[in-house]
Amino acid sequence: MTGYNFACKDIGMTCGFEIRGATSKDEIFQEAAAHAKVAHKMATIPPDVATKVSAAIHA
Repeated sequence: MTGYNFACKDIGMTCGFEIRGATSKDEIFQEAAAHAKVAHKMATIPPDVATKVSAAIHA
């Protein structure tokens, strides 16, 4: 599968959430933010977590 990928475990979270084949990094951030709000009770993504997410996105 092509595209961008991200998994919560890649930033040290004990969570099985993964995004595979996203068409852009923006799509990853949108989906990850929606997931973080529900599953991790984060109203917003803190800057340090956003930095970790950005570094963990891979093609």
